[in-house]
This record gives sequence, structure tokens and C-alpha cells, in this order.
Amino acid sequence: MKVHSKATKSLNIFIVFVISILSINASASETEGVISISPKQCIALNQGSLCYVDIEITWSLQEQGNYCLFSSQQESSLQCWQGKRVGDFAREIVAKDNVVFSLKPQNSKIILGSAKLEMAWVYKKNNRSHSTWRMF
Repeated sequence: MKVHSKATKSLNIFIVFVISILSINASASETEGVISISPKQCIALNQGSLCYVDIEITWSLQEQGNYCLFSSQQESSLQCWQGKRVGDFAREIVAKDNVVFSLKPQNSKIILGSAKLEMAWVYKKNNRSHSTWRMF
């Protein structure tokens, strides 16, 4: 009888553990997909040169609130929304490096979601010197 109760107790603990893991994963996935960016890449001709692209960012959350969009290029917010659950933002971006956009509650440093604009180049930098001697 004791063996059965120990097995039942172990099974109950295991079930509670699995349910708690699933609920943690569910809450983590709720924050994913909060913000999306289009296009995801900015293509420049040469590595290190400026890249120009018109981006569109959309975001959505379950709760209405005051939210602000930030860029890794500057300290101040790009745009803020008051009492909204969804929002969109469009602008031309000029960058040399990857740019990360993040959505935060107004007057907070908590990141609710982020999206990255990645740089890509047609021609990468050639580290070889152009003044090398060639025998043939």
C-alpha cells in the first residue's frame, strides 16, 4: 500500500512540474511576435557603406496601454502610443550596422518585444591590400 501511495505522490509531483513548465513556456511565447519588421534586411552595395531602407514596424499586445518604440540608434523614443493595443510605424532608416527596435511601456525599461533590421552587403570588404606584388 505504501509503494502505491509513493508512486501516486511521485506522479502528482511530476504532473505539477510538467504543468508549471508548460505555463512558463506559454507565457514566454505570449511576448514573442509582439513586434514585427518589414523588410528584415537592409542591403548596401559595399560592406561598411550606409544602407537606406523604408521600414514598416507593426506591434500588438493583449492589454491596452501607453507604449513607446525605441531604436538602438538613439536614446529617445521613435514614437509613443497612448491607450493602444496595436500600432504601426513607418520611416526611412539609414544605418551602417544592425538596428534593434524594441517596444517598451512608457516610462519603463522593460522590453516587451524586439525586432532586428540586419545589414547585408553585395560586396564584402576585402582585407587583402591592393598594393601587393604579383609574380604572374
